[in-house]
Amino acid sequence: MDFRPPGTVGQQYGGRPDRFHPVLQGRWEILEQLGQGGMGTVYKARDLNLANRLCVVKKLRVDFFRQEEREQALEFFDREASMLSTLKHPNIVRIYDRFRENENYYLVMEYVEGENLEQMLVGRGEPFSEAQVTEWAITICEVLHYLHSRRPPVIYRDLKPSNIMLDAVDGIKLVDFGIARPYREDGENTHVVSGGYSPPEQYWGGADTRSDIYALGATMHFLLTGTEPTALKTSSPRKVNSKLSAKIDSIVQKATSQYVELRYQYACAMREDLEAPIRQVSRRLSPNFLSAIWIFSLGALVITCLTFFNTAGRHLFSSFKFGAASSGRGETESIGSLSQSKVVKPAPQTVTEQPSEKPKPEKTEPKIASVESLMQIKAQNEEPKIRSYPLDLAVPETREELLTDPEGLKPVDEGMDKASEGMP
Repeated sequence: MDFRPPGTVGQQYGGRPDRFHPVLQGRWEILEQLGQGGMGTVYKARDLNLANRLCVVKKLRVDFFRQEEREQALEFFDREASMLSTLKHPNIVRIYDRFRENENYYLVMEYVEGENLEQMLVGRGEPFSEAQVTEWAITICEVLHYLHSRRPPVIYRDLKPSNIMLDAVDGIKLVDFGIARPYREDGENTHVVSGGYSPPEQYWGGADTRSDIYALGATMHFLLTGTEPTALKTSSPRKVNSKLSAKIDSIVQKATSQYVELRYQYACAMREDLEAPIRQVSRRLSPNFLSAIWIFSLGALVITCLTFFNTAGRHLFSSFKFGAASSGRGETESIGSLSQSKVVKPAPQTVTEQPSEKPKPEKTEPKIASVESLMQIKAQNEEPKIRSYPLDLAVPETREELLTDPEGLKPVDEGMDKASEGMP
């Protein structure tokens, strides 16, 4: 490491004047130590080239007693850097840089603001709820499915609560890929284990994708019970915490089976079992939800129709009033004249009940003044088919009226006389 002059960093960031921080590569300023493990030391740092962005600098441990261990550590370090540079997933830490300085090897990664799940459980002093652990497990299954779907598959091999961070922005984050490596079918894998979280096959270097599923089941046991899982033994969290459901207990038992063939063969299969209770709840709620949507839609339709008809009625009434007011002087006068003649608004007619049988009018025979008037009256009262009438009905009351007949009819006596002459 190279160091800045005393006081420079402290004055720049508000610290004491005599305090200084080492800066690597003229860019990565070391702020504090976060932790130390078997593979090296982890520091919190600041990127001076990119707006003082926070990051994590991992320094590889090189003080090994045997050269073989040192070479192996360098191999893990290079593999972690190469692997992280190719992985792009929101729940996996990103890598920013790797370099060597003064015989030391450094890896710069994304800084996750928060605590790991082990620290969180110890701090709260009680296990997490089943719903919360199920949600985290589903997310981890998605990450494992992403890793195992790579070609060749990537085996995490160190899944445990201390390597799972809870970020305030992105949620779950998997960190520390130091012993992760691509899967090799020849079985020549490194013998690196974490007691209680590593499956039996990993003890002799036979880890595969199902080994990560075992580690996830053991991690769930710890988060649900607050107790460390027993090494090389199937976990049953319900035996420790009786409040847990039989469903979650069966999932953990299947995931931590000592026989590889009896475990979940794929992370996506384990995720489906974890999501099954959530889907059942969704199916139970869906009818009520659809009914609520239907009722709401029907009510909205009724309100819309009522509003439309109300608005249309007001619009038509306003248009009528506006047209009547602005029709002109001539139309106003005509409307006034109609109103005066009582044509615009006729008087209401009263309906009276009619008797069932109409009284027969009295027959009054009109006084016949002449044959012409008699013919007109009978033409109006009789059917049009009858066109001739007996002449004896037209006998006038006086002789004088007969002599003055305008139609030129002959007297009855004269006619009768002539008719009698022709008779035998």
